[in-house]
Amino acid sequence: MSSMTSYTNFRDVTDAVAEALWRMVRESRGSCVSFIPKTLLEQSNSSLKNNMLPVLFTLVKHILDNLVKNGLLEKDDSRSIVRYRICKKSELWALCKESDSPKKIAQLIRDLVE
Repeated sequence: MSSMTSYTNFRDVTDAVAEALWRMVRESRGSCVSFIPKTLLEQSNSSLKNNMLPVLFTLVKHILDNLVKNGLLEKDDSRSIVRYRICKKSELWALCKESDSPKKIAQLIRDLVE
């Protein structure tokens, strides 16, 4: 039962997304980072990355689409696989670069999505 808790706990998913975005932006050397939901989760240290189920990707896409809707991410659906992109001009990029941990990013996501 405890292994399924993380799939139903939306906070765990938002924390994993926030950590992955924070890590990818902090480690970037260019002006943009692009990713798909699977590679985003692989960047987190969350236990969710070890048990990726379709329902988890649905939740991640929901979070990412809300960030797109709020102008914090860009979405490229011109290919068969939908990619998301975050660039220097995004307020989220600046927040990731300035933060010492993903906590502020997680709070921003919760404020926008939940």
